[in-house]
Amino acid sequence: MKIKLQYIIIAILVVTNIYFIIDRNNKSFKTENSEFNREMNYLKERIMFDDDQLELAKKEYERYSSNKKKIERKFRRYDLVIMDNLENQIDSNSNNMDKYYEIAIELNTERMLHWKKYRDIANDEQIKKLDSIWNRMKDRIRSSN
Repeated sequence: MKIKLQYIIIAILVVTNIYFIIDRNNKSFKTENSEFNREMNYLKERIMFDDDQLELAKKEYERYSSNKKKIERKFRRYDLVIMDNLENQIDSNSNNMDKYYEIAIELNTERMLHWKKYRDIANDEQIKKLDSIWNRMKDRIRSSN
């Protein structure tokens, strides 16, 4: 009887450990990523995305986040090149400036594609809200320059 009890306790411990490992892996970056949480809350609360639309938006965010990270890695590499140029008192390096500009265009293109994909998920009323937000964001950027 004692041995059976020990086996049952061991089995329970193994199962609970496996559950906690699987549960931790399923949470992925979504629960820790405040940008993700803000964006999903905004889509739900302000744009009024329903649950099906939010699932599509989550998949889109994962795609966007992955591509954005790849592009930002390129930025970091050129940031180092520019810092080296400044350290060596090289005022301008047109080749590096052109590459930096190309990466900035790539990042902004990805950002626009991301919002266009949200727009594809949205219904007509939600599209109007998204377009309004997009235009206000561009106006704020223009006015701050």
